[in-house]
Amino acid sequence: MNDSTDQMPAALWIDDIPLSNTDVIDLIRRQGAVPRLVQEWVIDRTLADTNLESEFQEQLLRDYRNENDLSSDEAYQAHLQQRHIDETMLLQMLCRPHQVVRYREERWGPFAQSLYLQHKERFDTVTYDRLQAADPDVMQEIYFRLKDGEESWDGLARQFPGAGPEATARRGPVPVAEVEAPVLEVLRQSEPGRVSRPLQLGDQVIVVGLHQFQPSTFDDSLRTVLLRQAFEDWLSQECSRMQHKIRFAR
Repeated sequence: MNDSTDQMPAALWIDDIPLSNTDVIDLIRRQGAVPRLVQEWVIDRTLADTNLESEFQEQLLRDYRNENDLSSDEAYQAHLQQRHIDETMLLQMLCRPHQVVRYREERWGPFAQSLYLQHKERFDTVTYDRLQAADPDVMQEIYFRLKDGEESWDGLARQFPGAGPEATARRGPVPVAEVEAPVLEVLRQSEPGRVSRPLQLGDQVIVVGLHQFQPSTFDDSLRTVLLRQAFEDWLSQECSRMQHKIRFAR
């Protein structure tokens, strides 16, 4: 705590010990919580004009009290005191998720389908078989066994060191964005049932076989994902921009 605390107004007291605004800020900085503080500030400022109907807010409060068994005013006030908040703060906390949904709908909703077309590949999925090892000779042998039909994918997967009886070579369906670019390129140039030639990727040699690509469909669920991602991307950029505009008073 700073020696100047006695000369500065207290922001709060803990065990009757006053903490100044400077003390609080120093605690936040030492805990590495400044980025979170900036994020919360950006969200609060952004949602300042995103209002919810008063009836909806009242229902949020009622639901919260019911869910937390706070039917009596005494229990409700004790609950607020324990959390060091008042009803206004609680209402802000309850409203925020719904404000975020409304804000992202208003800002990006009209462009949701366009966002989908821009990032469609991110949501397409692929199902394929995959085996890999560091030894190229081993993988070359595995390639020929698969190609000649001498062994199955899962049969070979169970022969790897440490593999159990449930071991499988099957991957997916997984988003194509999660598949390494060289592997994805091999799969795109393949066809179901074909075994790829061994591919060196880092210190691993990989053999894959395409099962199927599954194109995504633009539906309500995916629309929600797109709007959520648009908001998160924007928030990350905005917070990064604000990180360079922080000044601490002394």
